[in-house]
Amino acid sequence: MQTILSFLPILILLVCLLGLKLSAMRAGAVALISAVCFSLVLFRPGVKGLTIAMGKGFGLALFVIFIIWGAIFLYNLEKETGALDVINKNIERTIEDKLLQFLLISWVFSAFLQGIAGFGVPVIVATPILICMGFDPLMSAAAVLVGHSWAISFGSMGSSISAIDMVTNTHILDIVRYMAVFGIVGMVVTGLAVLFIYDGLKGIRQGFAYLLAASVTMGISLVILARTGMTSVMGLLSGSVGIVTLLAVNGIRTHGKKPELYRSKLNLFEAFLPYFLIIVLSVAFFIISPKLKITLDFPGYISGTGTEVPAEEAYVSFNVLKYPFSIILMSSLISGFVFVKRGALDGKTAKKIIQNTVRKCTSTTITLVLLLITAQIMMDAGMINNLAVFLASVTKGFYPFVAPFIGLLGAFVTGSNTNSNIIFGNLQETAASALGISTAITCAVQSIGASIGGAIGPTTVALGATAAQAVGREPDIYARTLWPTLIGTAVLGAVNLLLIYVL
Repeated sequence: MQTILSFLPILILLVCLLGLKLSAMRAGAVALISAVCFSLVLFRPGVKGLTIAMGKGFGLALFVIFIIWGAIFLYNLEKETGALDVINKNIERTIEDKLLQFLLISWVFSAFLQGIAGFGVPVIVATPILICMGFDPLMSAAAVLVGHSWAISFGSMGSSISAIDMVTNTHILDIVRYMAVFGIVGMVVTGLAVLFIYDGLKGIRQGFAYLLAASVTMGISLVILARTGMTSVMGLLSGSVGIVTLLAVNGIRTHGKKPELYRSKLNLFEAFLPYFLIIVLSVAFFIISPKLKITLDFPGYISGTGTEVPAEEAYVSFNVLKYPFSIILMSSLISGFVFVKRGALDGKTAKKIIQNTVRKCTSTTITLVLLLITAQIMMDAGMINNLAVFLASVTKGFYPFVAPFIGLLGAFVTGSNTNSNIIFGNLQETAASALGISTAITCAVQSIGASIGGAIGPTTVALGATAAQAVGREPDIYARTLWPTLIGTAVLGAVNLLLIYVL
């Protein structure tokens, strides 16, 4: 009964999104109500416990919300000043092949952005670029959601890797080496999915050479970085290598033809300046490692069932200068000053930027709060753990195939690869030990399964819908992302079985 009740909030969320085709905000509200009701039955947290769980969820939401508002503000700054138009037209002039444009932005450039900031920034930034280049909004959102997902485990300056290191006893470099292997599998699968989203099997045939070239160079980069222990820049550098590779392939195809660069009030460097500054500031603050932090602590409590939920110190932690919102804000302000000097930004344009940011972010903000509070209630009540334990007990020797789906489950519910690793990392390690299989391999596939699962997390899909200006059409995005994600996770499971029982 406990397992059934634990699964019901997720089932209700799926039915609302895929069956009833409700918006993510309405589906999130229904899921939250159901999670509260089932938590009261299963866990009996009382008013105090329920308030603490909701506070934790709101704290996590707050961390993400600032990043979203910052990224959307940056997007509107780029769009309204004409900077985005300069970037788009120069990409089109440099790369005439529409399929290559689509693959570069949705699969490689988005992974590069994930390496820098993560937290939905690739979806918010890359999706509008594709739309401005003339691609269908829903197709663009779906492709970026799937395309960047392979890099989530290696992004955000290694936050997901740090998370699984914190909750497991297996040496982190052993885990990371296998993460690189599974990461290559995820890279290829998501690349194929992007080509399929573009034009079905025809798209795969036409774009396979591009995918193969980039996969080889990015895969080699992942392996080298994993073996040297450079975990914090695996996504950033691998994505950079992928961009250079595809540009080089395009140069070979066009025999080194140099197009005439487009400019308006801004040249290409000035238009790209905010993104360049994000890279520079991210790397600089990573090296300097400033210690200024804002943390949110939460007290512990004992539920009506006698279960103790421990106090959480620094449950939500903001490293002020390394925080993506701070970096995006600084980059936007510096770039805004340059745009004013070039005559691309004035008071009227600034007002429009602010208005558009508020309009686009309001519904997404409400959705994120609802879903993250739901996830936190389920975590505190033990619902997520109940589901994972049940899966491990019934699958037994087939567990290696199921392991990445547990990672996917965590990412789907929490909207975060990092949170999935925190919730399930220790459970995966314990299950692997009990079954006598490699803990390093199992922990690695947990993280990459969660990474691929990021493509269908309701919070991330809500971001995609916002970026595509298609709020309320989340079910249409799911129709394009769900099967590629499930198939990709199944491939990870098959490779995991091979690694554990054959090789």
